[in-house]
Order: sequence, then C-alpha cells, then structure tokens
Amino acid sequence: MFQKKAVVTEKDNKKTVAKKKKGGDIKAKLIAVLKVIVLPALFAGIVVCGLYLSMQNKLEAESLKGQVLVMKENVVANTFVKYEDADKYFTSVAVEKNAIPENAYTSTSDLPKEGFYIEDAMTKSQMVLKDNLASKDQVMDKYKGGYEITSFAAESFDDSVNGSLRKGDIVDVYAVDPASEMLVLMAENVYVSEVYDNAGKKITDDEGVATSFTVWVTPEEVESINTAVVYGGIQMYLKTE
Repeated sequence: MFQKKAVVTEKDNKKTVAKKKKGGDIKAKLIAVLKVIVLPALFAGIVVCGLYLSMQNKLEAESLKGQVLVMKENVVANTFVKYEDADKYFTSVAVEKNAIPENAYTSTSDLPKEGFYIEDAMTKSQMVLKDNLASKDQVMDKYKGGYEITSFAAESFDDSVNGSLRKGDIVDVYAVDPASEMLVLMAENVYVSEVYDNAGKKITDDEGVATSFTVWVTPEEVESINTAVVYGGIQMYLKTE
C-alpha cells in the first residue's frame, strides 16, 4: 500500500505565514506592554517599598528621641533671665531619650514664669538642668533693691585670684587698712560685671590677666568700696557657693 502524499497548496502556505505573523504580533505587543506598563509599575513598587521602609526606620528612630532644652550661646554665671526673654538664651533639640536626665528641661514653657538666675557659667549647646537655674538667689537678690556700678584697679598679688576673675563671679573685697596695715573685709558677695586687662580691653575668655574691675554695689556698700579704693591694695576672694 502506498500512502497518499499530502499536497500543500499556496493557499495553505499563506495561512501558515499569517498564523506565524499573528503570533509574532501578539508576542511583540506583550513585550511592549511589559516595557510600557509592567516594568515601570514594578520599579515604582520597589521605590515605594524603599520609601516606606525608610520612613518606618525614620519614625522608629524619632520614637527613640526626646526634646531637651540647650543653651543658644555661652552665658556667664548669675545671669538673670526674664521668662519672656527665654528664647534669646535657650532652644530645644532632639536627642536620644536614654541620654536625657530626669531633671532636664524639655522646653521654654517649663521654665519658672517669674524669671530666674542661671547659677553657673554655661556653654553653647549645653543641656539645661533644673540644678542650673534658680528662681531666687541669696546673693543676687540684694540687687533688686537697686545698685550702683563702680570700677577700680586691683593688682594681681601672689596666691590671689584677682587676675583670674571673670564676669559673673561673686567676690569678697578686702583692702589694706593703712592704720593697722591689716587686710580687712570691706564688702561681701559683690558681683563682678566686667573685667579688663592692662590695655583696658574687656576680657571675655579664660585668657589674659584682669587688672581692672567693674562691680555692682548696693547703696549700703558704696562707702565701703570707696574706702577700699582709697586704701589701695585691694584683694578679692572668689566665692564658690
């Protein structure tokens, strides 16, 4: 038996070519759709996912931080600050919560409303603690009744602190009584408002030797300080408490 040979006509060839062409067109369209829609969508999804994870990490990091009050600039000891002027001295920053002491101020709204003293010299960006401020100060409160500003020169004697005194210090003022040639106390708890070197230049840092001083004195202290200036040989002793 002989198998009958299939006859492929030109019409059949055209149909085969058409099918192949149609299949190629569909494939091309699918590739085009993949390039135009699927790949950008996939890329956008990756970007969104990355942004989401980044935001989550940022939120987690922020949740581990708290606000704390710090100094804007260096401030000398015994500076009195009115509540309405607090923003001139302080600002709030975010720090790790585990680095914030329990007695730290968190915002200016927490500060004493009646005003307060900055008890110690503080530096820029230093954290402000409740121990650093005081609503009342036994020494500085005496000036609320009024004071005068006076200046005098004082040599830097051996073992004296005259030359190292700075603005904001509290001192006891002594002078040598010419009658007894003894060093006598002339005034206690005197506030040093400015210090100057030999050239008359104001000293604002730890460098330099102070030789002239501007101080606050109450009306009751004026006569004693003037007498000390007349006596000469003024020596000042720094009060640490």
